[in-house]
Amino acid sequence: MLYKTLLIIVTLLLTVLGVNALAHSQGELPILALAIPALWLLPQGGVAAWLLLLGLGAFGYALPEQPVALSVSLFMMLPILMICTSPKGCWQLGSLMISIVLAMNAGLMALQAEGKLPGSIGATVIQIIGIAIIWFAARSWRPVEGNTWWPLLLVVPLWVGGMEHAALLALSITGIIAALQSLNKLHLDEWIPKLACVLPAVGFATLVIMPQFDVANPILVSWLLVLGGGLLGESLLEDPEEEE
Repeated sequence: MLYKTLLIIVTLLLTVLGVNALAHSQGELPILALAIPALWLLPQGGVAAWLLLLGLGAFGYALPEQPVALSVSLFMMLPILMICTSPKGCWQLGSLMISIVLAMNAGLMALQAEGKLPGSIGATVIQIIGIAIIWFAARSWRPVEGNTWWPLLLVVPLWVGGMEHAALLALSITGIIAALQSLNKLHLDEWIPKLACVLPAVGFATLVIMPQFDVANPILVSWLLVLGGGLLGESLLEDPEEEE
């Protein structure tokens, strides 16, 4: 029980650290920083590791063109996608969740088209696709018995090259994956869907709470509505017998 609690706490702390590093870098990250976590899973990670590499690469490619707050807020798609594909759900609930996400993202892209919100529609679409690929990779992922540790050595040239924030982000993402993998190996994988809902919320809340980071009101409103939709979906999925 203590080990499980420590893993969850470490995962939350790494999320806060990773988002802080991303925000301080202002999205100017080398692709290597996001490739290291996926390379850490190779070669035993199989197709899921390659999909993760593709998804993180697409997300990172569009980072320099987007406000960091917008990029982080898009990860609230992960719990929505999990609700839509839950065996407890139904097509009506899935349609409602998808409608909320589409409406919010369409609103943000409309503001970008009008020049009222930084970033570009193309970059937003690329990041949405990247996050969808990351979600699919997570669904296809299986625990890796022996991770390849040499990719973590690639953090050294990032750090020496003055890209400390990129190195911290790479280590944070790798640490989160390792913690989730440990929960799975301990047969505590029922916590993984819960953390998939909590971690995106914690990451964005970090930007909102920290005074040095600027979060535009449309992004905050969009995130709150998607978060509210996710909480509503979670409550509708709950088994009445379990509630009793």
